Amino acid sequence: MNSLNSLYFPGTTLSSIGQYPLFLLFPTIHLLQVAEHNIHGNRGQATDSFVETDLCQTHTPSPLGNDLERFTRLVNDIKNRKDDYASQLTTLTLSAMSNYSQKSGDSQQEIISSLLRNSQFFPDKQKEQKNLELWQARLVLAIGEILDHEEEDIARQLAILKDSEIELFRELRGEGDIFEKDNPFEELSLIRSNMNPPTTDNMIKRFLSWKQLYREGDIPACDLLLTTSKDCADHMLESFETENNGAAIYSGQLFLPAVIGRHETDAIRQIHSYQEQNREIIKEIVEKLLYLKTCNDPAVENSSGPALSSFKKPWEKALESHFPESTFGRMPLSFYCFSDVPCPTLLGVDKHSNRATNGLLAVADIIPGRP
Repeated sequence: MNSLNSLYFPGTTLSSIGQYPLFLLFPTIHLLQVAEHNIHGNRGQATDSFVETDLCQTHTPSPLGNDLERFTRLVNDIKNRKDDYASQLTTLTLSAMSNYSQKSGDSQQEIISSLLRNSQFFPDKQKEQKNLELWQARLVLAIGEILDHEEEDIARQLAILKDSEIELFRELRGEGDIFEKDNPFEELSLIRSNMNPPTTDNMIKRFLSWKQLYREGDIPACDLLLTTSKDCADHMLESFETENNGAAIYSGQLFLPAVIGRHETDAIRQIHSYQEQNREIIKEIVEKLLYLKTCNDPAVENSSGPALSSFKKPWEKALESHFPESTFGRMPLSFYCFSDVPCPTLLGVDKHSNRATNGLLAVADIIPGRP
């Protein structure tokens, strides 16, 4: 099977069960990491399991090196301390990410003083400013990881509490012995109903931070950009249209299960089973995407209809046989093509190549049906 290298953004981990289905179609997902080692203490990361099974590869642009311990300590202070220092630093850092203008210089100096613990700055002002921006970017992404994890964990606990209340009412009505079929999608829906998704503004700030980090590393070339953030996808599509006086080319929509397992071990088993049973259809979709990346005119390829529309029925049939919609739900996966603008250029990096390529974007809407 041809390899399709997908770069996930703006997240830096794959910790939510809603992200696991992505591997069914994208067997090699690349991730940027905030630091070269786990910065969240003893808490295990689901990403590690996917790396160990060769489903995921991680990259650390501009490793922290000697500053790793200090940064890790700072992140854990923010996560564990509930005092004014932690909350003010979090708020200050998030609000400062909207831009790096001279007008925000005072805020930047205040942030860098907090981040670097008043340590000696670089003698070169440009290097000092660059160091500031990278620390801000890393911190925003790290805070994003913390908030995402805590939000889902709280929502899961609320869902468990609500489920316990329902069971108690059934017992009081004498219905405790009624057998209910296991339905992971209902459980996921209950969790999401208790979650407050990040605001559009915060997601854009995280995306800007992610791009700042991306530009600092020699990241392997990717074929496709992958996101579960509709806000970040919309931002990229709008920016492309403004800068190129034309919209990206819509190339079709497929579906994925909304959930495939409660834990990464369950998900990995399901992923391998599905890929083994559906190698041919996955191969055909991947080959089509790679062709769209290199073809001379993506608009022509989509002129008689979205290029991936011919795969919709066989793909849905394959999904239904392994992940029935009534039990595992569905999430839409939309594809876009950026004519003559490769993925690195979309992210603000000009990588000169002898051969022009087209950028590809896949948007998995984890919360479909929202405005």
